[in-house]
Amino acid sequence: MIDYKKHLLRKLMLKNIKILKEKLNKNLWTENNEILDSHLYDQRGNIKGKTSLLLLPQNTADVVEIVKVCDQYKIPIVPQGGRTGLCGGTIPNKNGKEILLSTEKMNNILEISKDNFYMIAQSGCSLCDIKNKALENNRFFPLTLPSETACTIGGNISTNAGGSAVLKYGMTKEVVEGLEVVLPNGEILNSIKNIEKDNRGFDPKYLHIGSEGTLGIITKVKLRLFPEIKKKAMAIVALDSIEDIINFLNITKNQCYEYLSAFEINSRIGLNLIKKYYNNIPIPFNNKYNWYIIFELSSYDNLDLDLKIKNIISKGLNNKIVSDAVVPQNLNQYNNIWKTRELLSEAQKIKGKSIKHDISIPINKIPIFLNKANKFLSAFHEDNILAFGHLADGNLHYNISKPEEMSDTLFNKLHKQINSNIFDLVNDLGGSFSAEHGIGLIKKKEFKKYTSKEELIIKNNFKKLLDPNNIMNPGKVYN
Repeated sequence: MIDYKKHLLRKLMLKNIKILKEKLNKNLWTENNEILDSHLYDQRGNIKGKTSLLLLPQNTADVVEIVKVCDQYKIPIVPQGGRTGLCGGTIPNKNGKEILLSTEKMNNILEISKDNFYMIAQSGCSLCDIKNKALENNRFFPLTLPSETACTIGGNISTNAGGSAVLKYGMTKEVVEGLEVVLPNGEILNSIKNIEKDNRGFDPKYLHIGSEGTLGIITKVKLRLFPEIKKKAMAIVALDSIEDIINFLNITKNQCYEYLSAFEINSRIGLNLIKKYYNNIPIPFNNKYNWYIIFELSSYDNLDLDLKIKNIISKGLNNKIVSDAVVPQNLNQYNNIWKTRELLSEAQKIKGKSIKHDISIPINKIPIFLNKANKFLSAFHEDNILAFGHLADGNLHYNISKPEEMSDTLFNKLHKQINSNIFDLVNDLGGSFSAEHGIGLIKKKEFKKYTSKEELIIKNNFKKLLDPNNIMNPGKVYN
């Protein structure tokens, strides 16, 4: 039986997309199937969408032109940056009615001020290019992510990305000084200014940081820069328990709070994965301990951070908190130690299917979480449970790999129940089901379940106010 309503709506949408193409310069869009297909998958390969058109603006004026037509004809737009997100936030739905807008050609760094410590760039610049341009000018941009060669600064801001530098510099929102955003009606909201203080009510840029492209398209950004890092030092330490790790974090903060730039947790299970799939990377301590911490100090001047590292380790050993430690003696050793952390997600991907959780928990309650969560999962061998992440800010990645002997069907059936148990526990402990990856498509139910009624009303009202035609990344975050 033909659904005539759906048929007519699709026919109207195709007609409107044709009008859009006719109004735009041909270099602003493509229908090439091979190019379209490369933009339809999420980072994990679990979600595939459908579209008939990819828009490729080169500047703000192009975006304004596109959005005004889309708003007039109610054509839904899905904004895309580097497509490195993990929640399906940049993937169109499967009905083919949504079109894509990629900022990949908006990749110019427009201005850098060494004296005033800021940079202005188009939103399609890769994070790697931003960081390198800062270094070329003896400045430092702190956002640090494994995907920095591919992810874009606009995407980082749209998801309020975290990473390993949050401990010292905060989430992405802390390093954004201003934004230029094309709103859903095609008007431009510009909060990029050359002044430090402007106290005229609330700052509208914060509506768009973390909004995942649902309230507008970020076109330009003003970023806060820092002095160039002159000295770094790090170590990897072995510990027996999660309680020891928290005690060691307190020692490290008390000794070197202002220099502590990373404090990353890994486990014996994690190091075993690296050993199995990356056998060219040396594994410290022959992996005989339960837990490992990589901690790093950094300074804007030439302090003797190596001595500070050794003093921290000595205190940990004397207090019987630290079981063993390795301090790298050269750059190669330094990089290899970091690889044991940075390659964890990729190693788990090689191992096979997994159920992933990006959660944040009050630090003092992390032992309670791990104890209860592991009991939920007692049917799984411990080698299939991987906990790692940015422990110093309470952010854990708690992932469960599919056992080799378990069928895909059974593992998929367990997925929903495992998520529910884990997220309920996190919520009971005062944590968040989404620490740094956002909501996107796959966490909408959790967003509704674990967010207060008052907060949902406020956020939904902002969406309705700014995007009454619901053309901006519809179906993501909000229902």
